[in-house]
Amino acid sequence: MADESIADTKLTEVDDDSLGGPEVTDASSALDAEDFDFDAFVEGVRPGRRAVRVTMRADLVAELDRLAIQAESLGDDDAEADELLARFNEIKQQIIDSQRTFIVEARSDARGKQIVKHLEKLGYSKPGKKTDEDEAEKWNTEAALHRLADAVVVPSNVSVEGLRKLNDRAESEIQKLFGAFMDVCTNPTKGVTVPFSQRR
Repeated sequence: MADESIADTKLTEVDDDSLGGPEVTDASSALDAEDFDFDAFVEGVRPGRRAVRVTMRADLVAELDRLAIQAESLGDDDAEADELLARFNEIKQQIIDSQRTFIVEARSDARGKQIVKHLEKLGYSKPGKKTDEDEAEKWNTEAALHRLADAVVVPSNVSVEGLRKLNDRAESEIQKLFGAFMDVCTNPTKGVTVPFSQRR
């Protein structure tokens, strides 16, 4: 086989586009972005808010489960089926009626530090590195409850004591509030999907 010289080798043409491809914008070129009054913009900025539904009677879901199990064993008795369905819808409506909408507002890290200092004044010492794990968890929970109580704006009378009771009775429900608080502090404009298609 004859040796080819470098001069005889045909080079493959390489696409020399930047890694970003055509989507990369040259920042040095004239931009079409509309200029605006920054000071006026800042004056109009408001903290993010998110709404979440908390259920008072989540225990009634067990009754829905029971009715669903009964329905599986039904025969051809339409009257009994209609009775079970009516009861199912009745319980479902009770659950919906027990729900309340809470609104949580974003809080800054500086505000969080103020709350921690307030906790220390109340006698809650911030745990050190050698603190027992249970004690550290207790303090973290207390700090989180104080921060959440500060962030809930609707209803207006939410208290740390009330949130503590809610946490004891239905941790899953208070986790909804914590989730909304985390979202509003880190991504307040996160998209909301509205189920309008279900109503068409």
